[in-house]
Amino acid sequence: MLVYSLKIVRFIAEIKHCIKEVLSREIGLKVGKGRFYDFKQRASYPIRIVIFNNAKMLGYFDPNFYELGFHECLMQCSKGQLGQVIRHELAHYMTFIQHGDRAQPHGSEFKSFCQEMGWGQEISRATACLEGGLEACTQEESSVLRKVQKLMALSTSNNKNEAEAAMIKSQQLLLKHNLESPDFDSGDEEKMFLKRIMQQKKISAKMRCIAQILETFFVTIVYSRSRDFICLEILGNAVNVEIAEYVANVLDADLEELWKWAQQNSSLKGTLAKNSFFLGLAKGYCNKIQALKREHHKEITKALMVIEKKLLDAKKMAYPHLCSTKSQGGYCKESSALGERMGKELTINPALKNAAKNLMKLLS
Repeated sequence: MLVYSLKIVRFIAEIKHCIKEVLSREIGLKVGKGRFYDFKQRASYPIRIVIFNNAKMLGYFDPNFYELGFHECLMQCSKGQLGQVIRHELAHYMTFIQHGDRAQPHGSEFKSFCQEMGWGQEISRATACLEGGLEACTQEESSVLRKVQKLMALSTSNNKNEAEAAMIKSQQLLLKHNLESPDFDSGDEEKMFLKRIMQQKKISAKMRCIAQILETFFVTIVYSRSRDFICLEILGNAVNVEIAEYVANVLDADLEELWKWAQQNSSLKGTLAKNSFFLGLAKGYCNKIQALKREHHKEITKALMVIEKKLLDAKKMAYPHLCSTKSQGGYCKESSALGERMGKELTINPALKNAAKNLMKLLS
């Protein structure tokens, strides 16, 4: 996962300064505030930097997002070691600009560029220079994640009250985890995590439906565009992000089953009806969850506001230049109303992945 905190934001600024120096003084390119130009100054490219903590590598270049990633453990390295990894990943970036996707990750084009720059093996092999330090930075597996998964599995009953009680308990456990986290009041050092899911060619109504439902799990969602696809980025506490990803995988399949059931039990058909159904379902589910939170968390309303404020601050750290997106298109009142009704009855059971079947039994 990608990771953010105020300390990490400062680290990103340090890396960005070093990258601009290398691009300008060593590679000889024109560099702006947040972009740089190719050798012929015909095109510009972003200087986009992220920090991650869950991979067996020290850095990467992702051509889909024009993104340079660096492992969190590099914060403990010397400037010399950090500079070697930065140059290594910049070599990948420059190789992509010059040769596109056809160049092999560490092939002849990459090696040739390093040689042209006078960069030796300490740079061309820099991603292995701190191999022994990776284990110390690996995130510990959280028992809270397993507890929430097991709790959500209790919603197997067709009894509405039992399913609702399990849902409330899972929300309470997530809220308690957020409030009791050692970092909850630590300010500067608190970390937020980001994970990308659901790669698609374009935004769909089902994607919007899933995004809205996921935000009831104390995360915030952003639509992120790459060269070839769009995806959802989940941002929040590490456990909340993992739970949200798990729920998204369930909903991705279950929502299609719910739409098939809706078609079989009504005269609804076509893309407009399907889109309206999904958005109505999200509205019904989210309204239910918000009502449950208000009813069962009256005594900690202030804490909920603090969590929402922290998510907002995290979004500002991760996306300092975020632009909003608006959905457009037609609307089917009948389909939306059916979706909203089904959303109010929806329970999510990631452990058994049978939420759709249970809901269809309830509405039959």
